[in-house]
Amino acid sequence: MTALIIKTGAGSIDLLNPTPEQVCVEDMIVNLACLPRWIGAGKLSVLQHMMLVGRLLYNDGEPTPTVIAGLVHDLHEYATGDLPAPLLDECYVTDYNASCLVHLKTIQQRIQTAIEAKLGIDTSDADLLAVDRADQLARVQEQEPIEGLLPGTLWQRLVDMTPDQAVGAYMRGLRSLGVRV
Repeated sequence: MTALIIKTGAGSIDLLNPTPEQVCVEDMIVNLACLPRWIGAGKLSVLQHMMLVGRLLYNDGEPTPTVIAGLVHDLHEYATGDLPAPLLDECYVTDYNASCLVHLKTIQQRIQTAIEAKLGIDTSDADLLAVDRADQLARVQEQEPIEGLLPGTLWQRLVDMTPDQAVGAYMRGLRSLGVRV
């Protein structure tokens, strides 16, 4: 039986057995800048959402590794898409080589691990807890903007970004925090 491989632009990734070498950072970032949240129902792309989560963590005074964790927490979605949680909870993929079902969340975690290895990022459990809180706040902001949550016109600038602008801003942000991109 063949592997479950998808094209992601110039590269491709084996969804069941991803490796850091399969991750093409440019393809990933460009894909996420064009991928709308919640299967198209959101105002932001997945990339803009990660920028929002990173900004919320930064504004809360979280340390740099936690801000980085927020900026990269959904990178795996470049290969799996952004599915609403109730649907994601019910999604399984057949691994014919192992004759079993694999939960999509497990596949996403494998992809995320390969991406973080490629970028030289090590995310702690404490980082993930802070990211989860900021992610929940971002979700609320995306559904019904909260007055004063972000300084000045930052929310509007984020919403108005073109995909190319989002890619540039995101890459500059990661580089400024010392991430190898």
